[in-house]
Amino acid sequence: MKRFKAELLLFLTASIWAGTFPIVKISMATIPPFYFVGIRFLIGALLFTAIFYRRVSFTSPGIIKAGLLLGFFQFAGFATQTIGMIYTTASNSALITGITILIIPFAQYSVVKKKVQAENWIGVVIVLIGLYLLTQPDVKGLNFGDMITLACTFCWAFYIIYVDVYTNKYDITTLIFLQLWFVVIASGLTGFVFEDFSTIQFTQNEILSFLYMGILATFVTTILLNRFQKETTPIRASIIYTWEQPAAVLLAVLFLHEHFSPWQFIGGGIMLAGILFSETYEYLKIGSPAKRGS
Repeated sequence: MKRFKAELLLFLTASIWAGTFPIVKISMATIPPFYFVGIRFLIGALLFTAIFYRRVSFTSPGIIKAGLLLGFFQFAGFATQTIGMIYTTASNSALITGITILIIPFAQYSVVKKKVQAENWIGVVIVLIGLYLLTQPDVKGLNFGDMITLACTFCWAFYIIYVDVYTNKYDITTLIFLQLWFVVIASGLTGFVFEDFSTIQFTQNEILSFLYMGILATFVTTILLNRFQKETTPIRASIIYTWEQPAAVLLAVLFLHEHFSPWQFIGGGIMLAGILFSETYEYLKIGSPAKRGS
């Protein structure tokens, strides 16, 4: 029951994330990407600090380093994903971000030396075929947005693994505090150097976007992920996060009127199939009659 509750809340997290793709795509027309990330995290960080500041403690050896490392991967992930959205569609961004789940076993091997299984390698090959059909580099050329979005998947993979490692070792409240403020500072400084803050108009739509992104997609989801992912395994969590991709594509089609060519539609389907094969094969194998001894 405890794991079921945790996985249900992770499903809610993935659903909230799905809603960010059309919002970010629309916002990128008027808001510079680093300031966009910085403002959304500033809202989340201020809210978190106001509620939980009394519980923040830096006394545990290594906790500051752990929190800053999580913050670095979170900043790099959101920055590359947001910049990528300027140059590609929300649907493509969502599907490519889903490749994170395939990279997790390799990141897990890099961090905790857990062996990468054969089905993970097969899943990578299947997803690469789907990615080729989705992005069609031979027809459209290499899309910068797709490429930089692909880079964000490595950041998310390592972030998820380190969340699993550090939330079982350190105080969760302090870890969240550190990573939220790291992203605020890193985004703000980068935006100050490379972007023009005066271009942000803070219209009603932009304010509503920041509230959704800051409160739900940053404050709420960061707490849910850091608090409840440890109640399940990184692989089971990554399967749940897969819901983000089809949900985001559906929202992009409904609200942004994005569409796929037949080959792109097939490519997206192949990518999802490869992800699900890679992440569910272990459980199908365990549940087969031969493995149950029946």
